[in-house]
Amino acid sequence: MKFCYLLGYPVEHSMSAIMHNAAFNKLNLDYEYKLLSVKPEKLEKTVEYLRNTDIIGANVTIPHKISIIPYLDEIDPLANEIGAVNTILNKEGKLKGYNTDGVGALKALKNAYGDINESCVTILGAGGAARAIGFSLIKKIKKLLILNRNKTKADNLASSLKNHLKNNIFSGDYSQIDQALLESDILINATPVGMIPNISHSPIEEKKIPSTLFVFDLVYNPMKTKLLHDAELAGAKILGGVEMLVYQGAESFKIWTGYEPDDRLMMQTVKNHLECTKI
Repeated sequence: MKFCYLLGYPVEHSMSAIMHNAAFNKLNLDYEYKLLSVKPEKLEKTVEYLRNTDIIGANVTIPHKISIIPYLDEIDPLANEIGAVNTILNKEGKLKGYNTDGVGALKALKNAYGDINESCVTILGAGGAARAIGFSLIKKIKKLLILNRNKTKADNLASSLKNHLKNNIFSGDYSQIDQALLESDILINATPVGMIPNISHSPIEEKKIPSTLFVFDLVYNPMKTKLLHDAELAGAKILGGVEMLVYQGAESFKIWTGYEPDDRLMMQTVKNHLECTKI
């Protein structure tokens, strides 16, 4: 049997193992996906463990998507440009990093929203997920605003992206949310705010959400976060994080196995489990 892991801290509420193991079983692959909670100080040692011959690779989640890069042997050009890794392939003891977050998010967004070419988008957050989505969106949209509690991080991400969108990318802190919401077509929450167990939290006050906004929350557990609940009450259209989870996972699956997984099975498996375990 071969193994695959999710490296993060914490990982207890992740649905990755459930959906990947369902896809492995459907294709009769002798693989098993496991969750591995890794404290930051243990990351380097854990990466070395991934070189074992019975391990095909890993996914990487908060807070390791950026900090894991120095411990890998090779970085795919897209992941290198993004500056974050969410997928690792172990090939004969050599570890190569990829990023499938942006591809997954873009597919989910296009399916739900439609043509994004003339859209003005605000991203909340400046971490690994925000970087991946920013690089995926930047050549397709009209304007991008990145807001983060730490403005320096938002400025740094905006600077990385400006080669692609030039003067139509801006950055700031959360004091600019009110104006950003009024000027945006799409809001993307790329922070963990609202994730289990902190389900009563939202990055935006309910009364500030305009009905004209499309709200995409990357958090998938719970499926409908407080942000999405508030947005829906305001009359806005919403999209949760399950679709992105599945589509980025399907891309990782192909990298590890060379096979196309049944993403509809993966989607239904995740949704069924979340429905059964919601609080």
